[in-house]
Amino acid sequence: MRSWVMTLFGILNFLLYLVIIGMWISIPDNMTLNLFTTLAALVLTCGLILANRQSFSKFYRSLYFKNFIGAMVSAFLVLVILGFINFLSYKNVVVWDVTKNKSNSLTDQTVQLLKEVDGEIEFTIFSLKKDYELIRTLVELYRLKKNDIKISFIDAELSPQSVREAGVTKVPSIEISFNDKRSVVSELSELSLTNALIKITRLTDPTIYFSVGHGEIDIASNENEGGSQLANLLKSNTYSLRQLNLRESSQIPKDANVLVIWGPKEGFFPNELEAIKGFVEKGGHLMLALDPDFNGPGQVDLVNLVKGYGAVVLNDLVIDRIKHANGSKGTVPVIHKFDSRHPITKDFDGSVFLPLTSSIKIVDNTSSWTLLGLSNHFPASWGETSREELLSMNMAYNEGVDHKGPLGLFAAFESETRKLLVFGNSTFVINSYRKFPKNFILFLNSLNWLAGEERLIAFNTPVIEDRPIFMNKNQIGLVFYFTVIFCPLALAIIAFVLYKRRQRL
Repeated sequence: MRSWVMTLFGILNFLLYLVIIGMWISIPDNMTLNLFTTLAALVLTCGLILANRQSFSKFYRSLYFKNFIGAMVSAFLVLVILGFINFLSYKNVVVWDVTKNKSNSLTDQTVQLLKEVDGEIEFTIFSLKKDYELIRTLVELYRLKKNDIKISFIDAELSPQSVREAGVTKVPSIEISFNDKRSVVSELSELSLTNALIKITRLTDPTIYFSVGHGEIDIASNENEGGSQLANLLKSNTYSLRQLNLRESSQIPKDANVLVIWGPKEGFFPNELEAIKGFVEKGGHLMLALDPDFNGPGQVDLVNLVKGYGAVVLNDLVIDRIKHANGSKGTVPVIHKFDSRHPITKDFDGSVFLPLTSSIKIVDNTSSWTLLGLSNHFPASWGETSREELLSMNMAYNEGVDHKGPLGLFAAFESETRKLLVFGNSTFVINSYRKFPKNFILFLNSLNWLAGEERLIAFNTPVIEDRPIFMNKNQIGLVFYFTVIFCPLALAIIAFVLYKRRQRL
């Protein structure tokens, strides 16, 4: 009777250890329950050893016990080595993303940013326990590229006080800390996390002033011709946006990193032009877009300002018979030839269309201008100057009047103290084209270059799509019992059988 009871308790003790292993794997955060269950199993083991001390005493003096101890020591050393290798692999992870669109990897811009940050970054995840693993998977992508990132978790349900103290108003959220700065992100995407990192690792946010009062794009407008989509993109990239009416202000504010004059329809007064010129001469950065004007000479004063630095915006309409938007008869050229050396277009991938654009020509070959986007070669493209031909949509090249391709569609100027960027079209980033992200990314690249934020050049907005696998209770139970109970039990039985066979031999 006593032998049967001891055997039963021994089996129960063994099964309890299997359950404990499963608990430590499946619920590692529940330390109290895991430690209590482990302690109970150890107490039961000690009780069984004491109750069978005479049998164990004989076993201790046997040759089998000595071999068992030797095997345990060897196994312990192997585990130590494997643990050390696991630690090294944890600190120096190598990952291959085999998905088609690299959806399980960070963008090159985020990786470059992490390389530039010197110091420990801490990610604190505030969420319910059921959401933690999915969020941790996203944050883990950052730790894979920077091993001194610390990840911690606060259960919003069990620790509401900690959530309130951190100023978190929405769950789930992630708090990112670096030195004495912190930022809380509620939108769980790579773009949001990376922008938060940029915000806490730089001294100030770049301030961008948009000129108003001359028919320029209205970044606050939600209409099709407005620029609210563009403004939202810039704000999400931690730019501080301001509007500036030069007719009301005698000078451009000192905190302006970049002045944007985007598609003016009216002329500028002399004092406004002096303010713009003075801003550039003092080392300011200017971004300019001048649309073609077939009812007049166009923005002559702004054209002359650009011409003073060695380039001219021609008042023509670029026609490209090969690369253009469908149905446009060449009047909406698609840029597919980019300068591969300039930071703005070096790694740019994709096509950008410019609806009704004028061309840009470098008139001073000794200047520091670069044509970043080109149309096709003549006779496939040219700059049309005839208003009558445009109205009749019967465009043809006229020698000595029109301009032969390839034509510059946007160009950049850089000296030691100032930068200029000129486009021949302003409408490619209005709200009507919100479904064409490459247009907006090109604008963002250009602004990043002007503002000195080259680390964000060509930052593509990744879409992290959650595709969960749903399992019912029976399937979850099958996975749990098969992996945690049956497989280990089967291996233990096989080991016991082999041990008995060796004992008989």
